[in-house]
Amino acid sequence: MKSAVAPIFVALFAAALAACGKPKLEEAIEKNDRAAVAAALAEGADANEVDTSGDTPLLAATRAGQASSAQALIEGGADLDARDAAGYTALHHAAAQGLTGIVNLLVSRGQKIDERTPDGLTALHLAVRNARQETAKFLVRHGADLDAKNAAGVSALELVERNGDARFVAMLKSAAAPTAAAGETP
Repeated sequence: MKSAVAPIFVALFAAALAACGKPKLEEAIEKNDRAAVAAALAEGADANEVDTSGDTPLLAATRAGQASSAQALIEGGADLDARDAAGYTALHHAAAQGLTGIVNLLVSRGQKIDERTPDGLTALHLAVRNARQETAKFLVRHGADLDAKNAAGVSALELVERNGDARFVAMLKSAAAPTAAAGETP
């Protein structure tokens, strides 16, 4: 004779899991609710916990374009240098997607602007490769190296030149000119 307790226990356990739903931090990030992210962190959520896909909350917020969540995570101690399974930082993802606001946030908080991916790409390479002109311009104005070479020996400027976009080339060179002419870092 089977025990009636086991099915009841399984049903109660399943109901308890369903009631828990998503962790508060994950839900707050999805809603891009800065206050809720901060509250979840204050309640003990880990700003640097790596999920099953290899992402930290900051990487997840950046991929989703959630600037408010990213800001709260950074203020809550998120590691700017954390990398996903492919070796990309939040800055790499933000630049590739043209999320200039998040790029600005990361750079202003100390993210290394010319940090490289395992294949030698900088944030500028990724912005240029994805035709994110405003993000590329921002990066150059804030000190990104136009001549940094990727693993294939190609610079971001050379990528644009190869694509034949003379206006994009001129814009990048112009963005670099005030920094070079002044001899200072923005």
